[in-house]
Amino acid sequence: MRLINRSKSSPLARQACDAALAQHFEKFGEYGRQYKTTSYTVLVGGVKVTVEVVNRPASYVATAMIGARRLRGLLSRVG
Repeated sequence: MRLINRSKSSPLARQACDAALAQHFEKFGEYGRQYKTTSYTVLVGGVKVTVEVVNRPASYVATAMIGARRLRGLLSRVG
């Protein structure tokens, strides 16, 4: 299972995603249910950062919810 960190904007977001991926992997292990989205709130450097982890067929993908969010990815989940 690959652990993918999509936060490249700030070191704080990168650390939060790494912590959320570690917790997610501990919780679900190698095989989590596909396309399930889990949100984590991580305290890094005294700042709360919300991280969304999505289970893909061969990886876990973490994205920090800092700033504006692209809505293009939500269209594939509807329906």
